[in-house]
Amino acid sequence: DPGEEEAALADMRGRWPKARYGEDKERSGAIARRIFDPTLWRPERPLRVVLSGTDFEVRVWETLLGIPMGRATTYSDIAAKLGKPTASRAVGAAVGKNPVSFVVPCHRVMGKSGDLTGYHWGITRKRAMLGWEAGRVEAA
Repeated sequence: DPGEEEAALADMRGRWPKARYGEDKERSGAIARRIFDPTLWRPERPLRVVLSGTDFEVRVWETLLGIPMGRATTYSDIAAKLGKPTASRAVGAAVGKNPVSFVVPCHRVMGKSGDLTGYHWGITRKRAMLGWEAGRVEAA
């Protein structure tokens, strides 16, 4: 969808205004396959990303990396894991600032009641990502 592509590019430009952007479909396609094709996942060769945020944001993102595919957690559970049981809203803000959505799986975080809550790319996409993962887990 061209609208989503433009929104993603605008988001990146906002985060990294001095970066130069170009398109390399071959390279980005190879990276996308490594992310979305479980047959290409190699624990000895992890995908590396550079994340820039506050110490708290990075701790939240690191916690997200520990949520297994096909599982979910809540903002309050993450806050408790970080030793900040009253920081659910701050966790939500950090989750919302995650710049690499599927790689750092912010879509696996739900509201306390188990409801699908806000997601930068929309609840429909969040539901689709969770469904895709559930299918992969069931097939394994």
